[in-house]
Amino acid sequence: MEIVYRRFFSSISQFHKLRFGDLFPDMTKMDGMTLLTIAHFNCEHGEERITTSKLAGAMKTKASAISRTLKNLEEKGLIERTVNQADRRNTYVELTDQGRKVLEECKRMFDEVLEASLSKMSSEDMERLIGYLDELYRITEEEIESRKKKKERKREHE
Repeated sequence: MEIVYRRFFSSISQFHKLRFGDLFPDMTKMDGMTLLTIAHFNCEHGEERITTSKLAGAMKTKASAISRTLKNLEEKGLIERTVNQADRRNTYVELTDQGRKVLEECKRMFDEVLEASLSKMSSEDMERLIGYLDELYRITEEEIESRKKKKERKREHE
């Protein structure tokens, strides 16, 4: 069974090695993730801008760590930073029109690659794969919950 586990995790992890960034030579992975996070925040909260601290939190990194990325994106004209006049400790970040265009182009190209790749599999194979992954998710979720409850019961008896 250990061989099957290794094969499974190897199969899943190889997707991490795909170099989607090669499709966007003028943009780093961090650039793309930052633009996506800003856009995602805008969609979820209906706000045009996000503070650098909220952006860092959403990206699970330190504000100081994304500073260089924001500088790079600003130099390319993809984002704009403004200081909150009421609280100068807060800096807001928002996509420019050019940033929205670049992000839409990246999404379009990404979607095209995935669509072309998935279209090379039969719909029956895709349905089976989706079913297997959904079932694996459900089973794993149940296993985690079961172990969590066992741990809680063990703590109660201590």
